[in-house]
Amino acid sequence: MDLRDAAQELYAVMPRDFTASRSALVRQAKEGGDKELAKAISGLPKPAAGAWAVNMLAVHKPEVIDGVVRFGVSLRTAQEDSDAEAFRELGQQRQGQLASAVKAAKDLASELGAPLSAAAATDLEQTLRAAMADAGAGAAVGTGRLVRGLSGSGFESVDLTDAVAAAGPEDTNDAEDPTEQVVKPSGKEPSQGKEPTPPKESATRKKVPQEEATSLAERRAAKQRAALEEARNEFEVADKEARGAEEAASQAWAAIETLDARRTELQAEIEDAKKRLASLEAELIGLTRDTEAAESDKKLAVRTATQLRRTADQAQRRVDRLG
Repeated sequence: MDLRDAAQELYAVMPRDFTASRSALVRQAKEGGDKELAKAISGLPKPAAGAWAVNMLAVHKPEVIDGVVRFGVSLRTAQEDSDAEAFRELGQQRQGQLASAVKAAKDLASELGAPLSAAAATDLEQTLRAAMADAGAGAAVGTGRLVRGLSGSGFESVDLTDAVAAAGPEDTNDAEDPTEQVVKPSGKEPSQGKEPTPPKESATRKKVPQEEATSLAERRAAKQRAALEEARNEFEVADKEARGAEEAASQAWAAIETLDARRTELQAEIEDAKKRLASLEAELIGLTRDTEAAESDKKLAVRTATQLRRTADQAQRRVDRLG
């Protein structure tokens, strides 16, 4: 077992098992008498969530990674060839390709029992976008040993520093771009005793410095035009999405204003009802006092009437006796 083998095994495990698996590999290296390997393994960092999702694609669904990388090659080729129509069509398809790959990664993570957060999904998409934009990044995502997310839009090379665990030159360098290859001699061995015959100008077509400068300027201009076209497409998409979001926000704001106005009306009605209730309660208290007073007056009047009636009856009886 070497460091790359250990890393390949380690970066294929679940996040929750990473530390325990690394400790087991360190112990295995120590038991094998390789202290330097054990130290190197112990220094392997735990991958970020987005990078782990890319590694899972490389391990379980390599065809997804392959599709992303191949699409990136087509996109860069169209850009290098200044094929505006092909570049425009591929640019319009790119977001769909990314969305499909991100969905595959999210579904896989959920199946494995480690669903991705929104931040991890964003990091994953940025990494796959970088893999489309840069050949080195495309090679890195296919290793299955990605440590951190990548970021790149195609305007400059992607920074791959410490991006791949136990990285070798082939892990971050893709095959040479055919458009950048120079014409090589046929490779036939020269006859002994004779100087090799220089290739004819028509076969190798070496460029003079002025032609090289012109060609470089043309390639740079083509890249700039393609980048400008891509930026315009991205702006149109972003502007459309922003307008939709603004419209939704405007509707939400109008709904809030309507609800707030109704709430104010209800609060005013409640306050009026409270005041009316207080007034009625005060009136009820007054009526209760008046009722109690009238009840007392009634009792007094009854007693007085009773006494007066008794007196009148007595007087009537006297009248009757005297008569």
